[in-house]
Amino acid sequence: MSPMILKLTKYTDPVWKSKFKNIPTITPEIKNLVRDMRETLEITSGVGLAAPQINHPLRLFIIDYGKLKETFINPRIVRLGKETDEVEEGCLSVPCKRGLVTRPTEIEIEYLDLKGEKKKMILRGYFARIVQHEYDHLSSTFYINRILDKKKIYAYKSIKVVYFSSSEFGLTVLRTLYGQQLVGEIKINLVVTNPDKPAGRGKEVRVSPIKNAANEFHLPVSTPASLKQNRELIKELKAASPDFLVVASYGHIIPKAILRIPKKGSLNVHPSLLPKYRGASPIQAAILNGDSSTGVTIMKMNEKMDEGDIMASVRMKISAKDTRVSLSAKLSSIGANLILHVLHLVNINKIKSKPQDSTKATYTKILTKEDGYFDHQNPPGNLQNMIRAYYPWPGVWTYYQTADSSKQKAGKKVLKLLPEKMVQLEGKEPVGVEEFKQGHQDFGLDW
Repeated sequence: MSPMILKLTKYTDPVWKSKFKNIPTITPEIKNLVRDMRETLEITSGVGLAAPQINHPLRLFIIDYGKLKETFINPRIVRLGKETDEVEEGCLSVPCKRGLVTRPTEIEIEYLDLKGEKKKMILRGYFARIVQHEYDHLSSTFYINRILDKKKIYAYKSIKVVYFSSSEFGLTVLRTLYGQQLVGEIKINLVVTNPDKPAGRGKEVRVSPIKNAANEFHLPVSTPASLKQNRELIKELKAASPDFLVVASYGHIIPKAILRIPKKGSLNVHPSLLPKYRGASPIQAAILNGDSSTGVTIMKMNEKMDEGDIMASVRMKISAKDTRVSLSAKLSSIGANLILHVLHLVNINKIKSKPQDSTKATYTKILTKEDGYFDHQNPPGNLQNMIRAYYPWPGVWTYYQTADSSKQKAGKKVLKLLPEKMVQLEGKEPVGVEEFKQGHQDFGLDW
């Protein structure tokens, strides 16, 4: 059975009037509940979740923040440190409110883990704060109950969003925005993506992955063939009355007439540290050029390509094993969390943008199948980077002259180079390069 996304309770719901029970035995049902709680916590971008928050009156909570990924069953805080600090908190069960809360900076807690083993943990800093926040829920206490000065609590309206995307990179962002819709912080009024189109040799209709996800989440979808002077789309966007347009790998320049529609601005999630690698293929460019790091930038959009003011950026290291696929997944996760942070700060007028330094701008291009071709008699020096950058498309490939045999005629065949030192000859399954050389002794290429 696949994990389920569970419905969140609000702080006004009846479950909070219950007395929450200890768990006497860790049954398969409890393990399944924890699995579903983890799925719910992941999509909502939270750091902790207590069982009463998904309408189960049990003394159980989970944490997933940084290195702390733990299940706390029948917990008991046995010591609170004397030093305190004051930090802003929010809560999945208290949407559209945040406030400054004073808590001890160190705690000691005893609990059972999901294997039923007794554990004791000393936590400090933000880890201690998260655990205290969730521990409070097991006595029907919320962070707002701990704020004596109610002026330290501020409220705001949920953010109305129209989302533009068409690629796999944008799926994580959409999923995260939808998770915040489940919480009540965001309302996705429309998703705009590419229309269905025939693809491949069989010309089967290919549906945008964004459209598939939007349909799964029961979100309204628009699939315009063109944005230029599209009166019907503009009418549809105005009816959605968005506070923000959020764009992530949509693949088309958005006209000024559309960018002006949202009340508070149009924001783009771009997978590079702008102004470096503006354009269509920044992830591939970073790997191809052997960069040690890259990142995500949230920028205000204008009608030009990736030239808008920067709202926020996050840097990350590139692993020596990263391909376009793995790096894209990492960057989309960072971008999804960063756009939530920026949306909130813009919504409450607590962030300032800064212009890009266009003198440092570099550009990337739309890739074609030919970009992956190389002459295997004269290979490029960055062949290994090419393989990682162009996997799985456009791929790194060359023509290889096969020998005559009883099973295949001599002739030029397409030979693909794949990550993990694999090769694939046209019509064959992938094999390791050393194995390939055993059957093709004239093939001397190495990388």
